[in-house]
Amino acid sequence: MEINAKKTALYCRLSKDDEKDGESSSIETQKAMLMQFAKERKLLPAEIYTDDGYSGLNFDRPGFNAMLDDIIAGKIHTVVTKDLSRLGRDHLTVGHYTEIYFPTHNVRYVAINDGVDTSNAQSSDFAALKNVINEFYSRDSSRKIKAAIVARSKDGKYRAKVAPFGYLKDPDDHNHLIPDPETAPYVEKIFELCASGWGNHRIRDYLREHKVGCPSWFQHSRDLQDLSHMFPDEESRYIWRPDTLRLLIRNRVYVGDCVMCRSTHVFKTKRRKKNNEKDWIVVENTHEPLVSRELFNRANELVSVRRAAYKETLSGYQSVFAGLLKCHNCGKALSRRNYGSNSFHKIYVCGTYATYGVHKCSQHKIFENDLYNTVLTDIKQRAKAALVSKDELIKAIIKISNKDDMTKQKAQLTRYQSAVKRLKEVETFFDKLYEDSALGRLSQENFDRLTAKYQMEQKELKQLVMDFEETSADLADKRSDAEKCVDMLSKYADISELTSEILNTLINRIEVHECESMEGVMQQKIDIYYRFAGLIGPCEYDSLTFYRTSHVKNPVKKRKRNEVIQSQK
Repeated sequence: MEINAKKTALYCRLSKDDEKDGESSSIETQKAMLMQFAKERKLLPAEIYTDDGYSGLNFDRPGFNAMLDDIIAGKIHTVVTKDLSRLGRDHLTVGHYTEIYFPTHNVRYVAINDGVDTSNAQSSDFAALKNVINEFYSRDSSRKIKAAIVARSKDGKYRAKVAPFGYLKDPDDHNHLIPDPETAPYVEKIFELCASGWGNHRIRDYLREHKVGCPSWFQHSRDLQDLSHMFPDEESRYIWRPDTLRLLIRNRVYVGDCVMCRSTHVFKTKRRKKNNEKDWIVVENTHEPLVSRELFNRANELVSVRRAAYKETLSGYQSVFAGLLKCHNCGKALSRRNYGSNSFHKIYVCGTYATYGVHKCSQHKIFENDLYNTVLTDIKQRAKAALVSKDELIKAIIKISNKDDMTKQKAQLTRYQSAVKRLKEVETFFDKLYEDSALGRLSQENFDRLTAKYQMEQKELKQLVMDFEETSADLADKRSDAEKCVDMLSKYADISELTSEILNTLINRIEVHECESMEGVMQQKIDIYYRFAGLIGPCEYDSLTFYRTSHVKNPVKKRKRNEVIQSQK
């Protein structure tokens, strides 16, 4: 049995723009006004929900979300705000809450200063117009802020919150940059390496080997931003993403220029829209450069040439495996690239490895030809099995899938049984709470506190029971799914080539393991997860492509040599 002790929600919000209105809009003033209103209208008990420093255009606010959660839980019968603008300044969203959301949940809404009370239909006649005016206020403020930003940018003022890597904010003028003695030499070294022909990955490895901290590490270590989640260990400090280097090398701030307004905020959203380069505001020679324009231009010319060559090599080709290939260890997608500068071979490598290097994940390199042939062979074998022995394949699929699910279900069974037992105990506690409250053995305060506690526990237990029952019900659908997979496979027994359509019809994902050297032959495991069935069976192959490793120079030649020796015995 669930008990709902309903209350009044007093909601307060204040943004930076509202602070200029003075004490009349302060959080404390709002709290006092709303509490006085609740007492006069006998709307107690009441709870205050607060969002200090949140824009009215943003409805993802912690206090507001907590209030919505309590509304869904049936704990609130009335919501009170100082005025409609405290609820928000987006007229469409505010209208949704006042005219649809609150009435749907049987919640009364009151905006004191605007005279809005949804229990009185006539009082809400001008609410829509008031919401439009509130939104116009935000639009007008947004236009004024953008105009001020443009004006400051044209004056060569550096407006970003944090100085770029290699610079510090001038203590006498926070819109002016001065070289950072600690990091400026690293910037010059990066440009020198790039201008000498080094690529981003090689520069990344050089910086890590020499223990040069990345830009975000310096921001964190100097308490400019709390980025502790990015640095669980010391090695993480020296992780330089290739994209970070690419953006650094292209940034004109290092030749003393201030480039502003490269993007703009889209009104009523958190998104930023990139501006065309012709719309950027560039003011030259606003601060001391870290590299010469000659070095800057040379480095960027080499980067442009390499990127253009790479794009030309891969242009006009859409991989049939796009969206399907994943690293078995880290789960990231595999990216396609050339194998060496002059090789016609194409390979796929782990995206984490490509970005962060070997200390985050291994290469998981696989040649495109090997992958193509292996997947094609596996599909043809499964498809022929579906035609020859349909029932046997169905049984095999069910056996494999049930093995995985039963392992998970056994782990959840004990928790499920405990949850059912505890759920009955909680319902008994509710009955006793009613009895104790009615006989005066329990105060109203303790009654409300215990009720809220047991309601939360009851909700969590019911969800746990529901999740287990859904998992159990899924087991009954395994045969149906296996039959769908087998019927689907049987149509592709005679395929001679792979297409994106065929792969996406048959397969959910392909996980690639790290390759290993087994007696002079490179072997690699591939997990192919078919639709409706998942992983049907193991899939391994010996690389047929030229492979340079410390263990095997050429497995193809070595394999053929071994075959000749065996035939002569």
